[in-house]
Amino acid sequence: MKKRMFVGSFLGIPILIASTYLFALPPRVVVVNISSQTQGEEVEVKITFDKPVRRQEIQAAITPFVHGEWKFEDPLFQNHLYRAVVFSPIVKLDPGIEYQVDLGHIKNRVGLTVSNDFSYVFEAHEISSEPRFSPLVAQESKVSATAVNEEKKTGDTRVDKPAVTLLDIPMDWQDSALSCEAASLKMALGEKGIIVSESDIMGRIGYDPTLREGVLWGDPFKRFVGDINGKMCTSGYGVFWEPVAGAAQHWRQAEAFSGWTLENLTRELQKGNPVMVWGALPKGELTDCSWYTAEGTYVKAFKETHVRLAVGFMGSADKPSHIILNDPLSGRLYWSSSEFLANWSVFGKSGVVIR
Repeated sequence: MKKRMFVGSFLGIPILIASTYLFALPPRVVVVNISSQTQGEEVEVKITFDKPVRRQEIQAAITPFVHGEWKFEDPLFQNHLYRAVVFSPIVKLDPGIEYQVDLGHIKNRVGLTVSNDFSYVFEAHEISSEPRFSPLVAQESKVSATAVNEEKKTGDTRVDKPAVTLLDIPMDWQDSALSCEAASLKMALGEKGIIVSESDIMGRIGYDPTLREGVLWGDPFKRFVGDINGKMCTSGYGVFWEPVAGAAQHWRQAEAFSGWTLENLTRELQKGNPVMVWGALPKGELTDCSWYTAEGTYVKAFKETHVRLAVGFMGSADKPSHIILNDPLSGRLYWSSSEFLANWSVFGKSGVVIR
């Protein structure tokens, strides 16, 4: 006999009814506070929720579109379930312009919860306190790999905007604790019209499941070392650029490299080619966890090792002010060139370009 289901409510709590069983769905996530905070010359907008949310499902946008970072803060667990989201503009907001922030598909940690959408309107010089709830209507603008220069118009109050080169590559969060390489390559291949899963990619890269024994372990220049859901540098680590390039070549032309310059990177981005870059999580001092392979090869490694996808830059190709990154663990990042170079240098400015 076919089961019938419908959703009702009791005292404002959604109820899922299936045959003779009742299931109380968790209540929606509610925005409880909106505040502003100054970061340099810019005003950040912070939105706080009454329950922890899953950032992987949230769709965030600002209209008119402004380059900036969506940062999730106050996690219930490390890198999971956040109580607040902050929008930090990278460029100066136009005075007197009304901006609208839209958050869609807001859910808490229980998958059955009903999602909520939220809209908030403000001006650059003033953050009001009255939120307005409505369906999500704005999405991030799609920008090609051609530089866009927004110049100040005569008699206009808008401020100058830098040239921006940005590939249209949406964020994709990594599926596993240590799968940043696979997630970054998945995003890069997606830009080329190739849809693959992280498991497809890891099937091409391969695993070395050997357990670490003191200073002896596997070779990340050959395959992925350890458990992809393991603890960094103890039961799992990752893989370096050469095996990743080899796996990528199954679908597209790809090249592993080391010792690149910033201009090498920006020129590839101008051509529409995303670039995977090896670096580290920005947690201050690096924690060395280097080892030797069974063949005696020394592997330089750090507990903070992380891989991101370079998707664009701000300014000119020969002198960019910022590098734009899709970080499968943190989201869209805008790093100053000096900040990016310092991080990229941890592994000798190495990576993989997908053409």
